Amino acid sequence: MSYTRTLSVRLFSLCVLAVGLLLAGCDSNNSDMEDDQDLRAISYSLEAQSNDGAIPDGVEGTVTFWEINPNQTLVTLELDDGATGASVSHPAHIHNNSADEGGGIALYLTPIDGSGGGGTSARIVQQSYDSLVGFDGYVNIHESVANLGTVVAQGNVGSNAEGDEEDGLDLRDNLQTTTYPLSAQSNDGSVAPNGISGNVTIQGLTEDLSLVSITLEADGATGASVSHPAHIHNNSADEGGGIEYYLSPIDGSDETAQSSKLVEVSYETLTEFDGYVNVHESVANLGTVVSQGNIGSNAQN
Repeated sequence: MSYTRTLSVRLFSLCVLAVGLLLAGCDSNNSDMEDDQDLRAISYSLEAQSNDGAIPDGVEGTVTFWEINPNQTLVTLELDDGATGASVSHPAHIHNNSADEGGGIALYLTPIDGSGGGGTSARIVQQSYDSLVGFDGYVNIHESVANLGTVVAQGNVGSNAEGDEEDGLDLRDNLQTTTYPLSAQSNDGSVAPNGISGNVTIQGLTEDLSLVSITLEADGATGASVSHPAHIHNNSADEGGGIEYYLSPIDGSDETAQSSKLVEVSYETLTEFDGYVNVHESVANLGTVVSQGNIGSNAQN
C-alpha cells in the first residue's frame, strides 16, 4: 500500500492528549472536523543520502502530512523499497530550516524498523496542517539512534518545498478506540533491566486500516542509544507465539516515548485478535522484552 495514493483515515481528537499521548480505555465516535469539510494532504520526496554507514547508498522515500482536525496532523513516512534489512531502527525528525542550511530537531517522528514492517511509520503531531505546510523545515531519516550523524534519507518540507497536494482523508463514520496496558518485564539486558510499563491503543480508521500506538511510561525518554521495536504476536503472552504484525519502534531518545503505525486490518479484527504485544530492547536483541501485554480476545478490559 502507498499511503500517498490510497490512505483513507478517520481519526478523532477527544482521545488524543498533548504530544500524542492517549487516554487509557477511551472510546469515541466524535471528531472535530465537520462532515462536509474537505481534508487536505501533501507529500514531499525524500532523497537517498550516500554515507559511510550500514546503508551506504541511502534510501528514497516519502513524507506525507495528512490533515486530521484544526490542531492535529498525521505524518507518515514510507521508504520506496520497504524495510532496509538493517539490524537497527531508523529514527526520523522534522528539523528547522532547509536541508542546505541545517538545523536542530523541531518534531520527533516515529522510527522505521529496519528489520521489517514495510519501511513505514506514522505519528500524530500536535500541529495544524497549515502550520506544517508553512513550516521552514526538512526531514531527516537517520541510520540509528547511536549514529544520528549518518543520514540515509532527506528532503525539504513546508515552505522549503512545493510538495504534491493530494485528496484528503476519507474519515470512517464509526470511530472507536481501545487501550490495553503493557506490564514492565524484568530482564538481563543492558537497557531498562526492570522493564517499562505502558499502554497500546488501537484506533479504527477505515474499514480495513487501524492506527496502533504505543506509549511507554518512562518519565521521559528511555535513555537508550537504540530504538525499541514492537510487534503484535500470536496467542497469549503466557503461551507465546510468532510475530503477526510489525508495529513501529520507540526512539530511546524521544522524550514522549511513543510510536504509531498504520496496520492494514480493521479495528474489529485487532480488538478480537488472539494476541499480545511485545516491546523489545532493540532490533539486535529481540530476545530481551521490556514491556508486554495481552490484547484482543486475551485481554480483560
